[in-house]
Amino acid sequence: MGLPHFFSITFRSFFRHKSSFLINLSGLSIGLACAILIILWVRDEQQMDQFHANHQNIYKVLENQTYSDGMFTTQSTPGLLAEALKNDFPEVELAATVTWNQKMQLTKGDNALRVEGKYADPDFISIFSFPLLHGDKSTALNDPKSIVITKSVAEKLFNKLDVVGEDIEVLRDKKYSYRISAVLDNIPQNSSLQFDFLIPFDVFRSANDWVNRWGNNGPRTYISLTAGSSEEDTEAKIRDFVLKHNEDSNVVLHLHRFSDYYLYGEYNNGKPDGGRITSVRIFQLLAVFILLLACINFMNLSTAKSSRRAKEVGIRKTLGADRRALMLQFLGESILIAFLALGIAIIFTVVALPYFNDLTDKSIVLDLTNPSLSGLLFVIVFFTGLISGSYPAVFLSSFVPVKVLKGLFRQSGGEAFIRKGLVVFQYALSVFLIIATLVIYLQLDYVQSKSLGYDKENIIFFPNEGSIREGHESFFNDLKKLPAVESVALSTHNFLERNSNTSGINWPGKDPTQSILFEMVGADENLQSVMKFELVEGRFFSSDFGNDSTHVVINEQAQKVMGLEDPVGTTLTDWANRRVSIIGVIKDFHYESMRSQLAPMIMRYEPRYSGSIMIRLNSGNIKQNIEQIAAIYEQHNPGYLLEYKFLDKEYQNLYDREIRMGKLSTYFASLAIIISCMGLFGLSIFTAERRTKEIGIRKALGATMTNIVLLLNKEFTRLVLLGIVISLPVSYWAMHKWLTDFEYRIDFSLWILAVGGGLTLLIAWFTVSFQSVKAAHANPADSLHVDD
Repeated sequence: MGLPHFFSITFRSFFRHKSSFLINLSGLSIGLACAILIILWVRDEQQMDQFHANHQNIYKVLENQTYSDGMFTTQSTPGLLAEALKNDFPEVELAATVTWNQKMQLTKGDNALRVEGKYADPDFISIFSFPLLHGDKSTALNDPKSIVITKSVAEKLFNKLDVVGEDIEVLRDKKYSYRISAVLDNIPQNSSLQFDFLIPFDVFRSANDWVNRWGNNGPRTYISLTAGSSEEDTEAKIRDFVLKHNEDSNVVLHLHRFSDYYLYGEYNNGKPDGGRITSVRIFQLLAVFILLLACINFMNLSTAKSSRRAKEVGIRKTLGADRRALMLQFLGESILIAFLALGIAIIFTVVALPYFNDLTDKSIVLDLTNPSLSGLLFVIVFFTGLISGSYPAVFLSSFVPVKVLKGLFRQSGGEAFIRKGLVVFQYALSVFLIIATLVIYLQLDYVQSKSLGYDKENIIFFPNEGSIREGHESFFNDLKKLPAVESVALSTHNFLERNSNTSGINWPGKDPTQSILFEMVGADENLQSVMKFELVEGRFFSSDFGNDSTHVVINEQAQKVMGLEDPVGTTLTDWANRRVSIIGVIKDFHYESMRSQLAPMIMRYEPRYSGSIMIRLNSGNIKQNIEQIAAIYEQHNPGYLLEYKFLDKEYQNLYDREIRMGKLSTYFASLAIIISCMGLFGLSIFTAERRTKEIGIRKALGATMTNIVLLLNKEFTRLVLLGIVISLPVSYWAMHKWLTDFEYRIDFSLWILAVGGGLTLLIAWFTVSFQSVKAAHANPADSLHVDD
């Protein structure tokens, strides 16, 4: 059979069976559009940090710290580590110490902007392949007075790119002058390291003595191994390296390939425990499921309409067509529909991509000229068509022409069983998707609405820098005169994450073998009034009692791990052998995401080291309140731009990944359910058509519309109920496992399963009943004239 003949038969079949063709085409189009979006997102995630020329040999050095309650993995390392590793181990070709991102103000003349950057060792630019536009990467970070900026910074400050040798001011605690030594291209979005400028790490080292001690952690350490060096052998050599320099250390070093860290960067008790790769795998599986649902629709509708094509098959076999030719015809039809669906899916994708990028915070493009992407789509579409048409091709080509032409054709029980099994699978998956979406929504609502132990509403915070850092009292006094300001305080924390901790705390009765990690918070006497911590006993810091520098306030968790029944007045000794006494206990509150167990905390009176100013606002016109604060800020800190954040919004951002994944799950789950409903709707059409005479006879004998609707719904209801029964235990297991990622989580009650199953049943009833009601309204006189 030639191609013209194939297309002629195929398109005649499409037009003859318009309803099934449109349902199949729509289902496959939606399924493929979802799959394309997921593929684009997954590829973007998998390509993170892969652009570095030597990415296979770049490693992040992690610390596994052992405490009484288990092992804690951190990327914070000693500031001396990078240089020591490079000097002592020939396998380490390059090594760089790098700080976390720090926001600073860069100024040139009248142009100023606040951007984020890092302090980094000279090797940093050589380890990573960030494109250099101007300057020499080998010397760019050698001079402590030099600074490396990105293209966007150069354009905004100078309106040109070749600015090497130009001077700019950097405003931190005070003003510093730096000379631009290099200009990098803008950091690619597929880089987990994002920054706008780099300053030599020696500047940070000279301003922070603690960096030069092996017992202190903070900066990150990156190394590049020589070609041919083994990760396992190198890790074995360096694992106890910190212990050699600090005999009191509880640290074991661990190497993690940098290009894998973005996806596999979570640890549990010192062992890798997933990370973003979990989301990637979930969405890969979701793409497969969505395509499978569309394929099932195709199979079900093709076999359900088999009676319509039975005579065609019988006649063609009589005229000499063999089974192989018929199978190729039917497979060809399904593959053609799949490629037609691909064209529509691409249109859907192009339209949806801007909204999808906004939702995922990415800049994904659909580049069909990319051979790997277009090749992958071709393979997926081809196999989608092949899978969709495989069973119908085998089934339809097996008809015996004599029986068909004599009108003896009847659908087999095996065919009906397979079709029913596919419907059960579809709705089992639909139940799972509904329950998963519901659990994700409830958990995210729980962590965002649960009481944290303090009042996060109406609090703004911004850096304590410039003239204000030298003398904040007059600034605070002027702020307190504003009706908008309820209270203002200094803190080393913004209470969104861990910031500074130590295990060097001793107390009366402590077991010498016990090692507990305490979070250390610096505060002034006003922090309680800003955060509204609840005091359990004793008092908070206060100027009414003189100097509180030798006093501390602890949380309930700290009291618990110390085993103190009457903590107020107890004397503690810190890592520097300084003696401090407990003056109060505050109720436990969450100061990081609810994925983590609440840890013991000690607050010290340290206003001079506090890097954040926190202000509680009175309710009112927020915009007007901020404008008043900004005016006073400008008076006290001339030349600095005020950049503030709201604490409640920043807390919500802790769950940004889950929120985005939750929204994506909801959208894709909804589309998957729509695809399932389209298939069920198509099946209900053919079921009603096959039972037209039966319906007519029943109505002639007095059956009501309700009787007819229940009759037609009964078979599908059984299938959907079976799907629900199969799905519920699987859904419970999967979502219970997902919830274990959160230390604080919802109770997975049975009502969630009931709602998921009930909602699926209602959707199925609504889908089938639409056609059932239409069939029940038909005139029985017309239906009794229809040929079987």
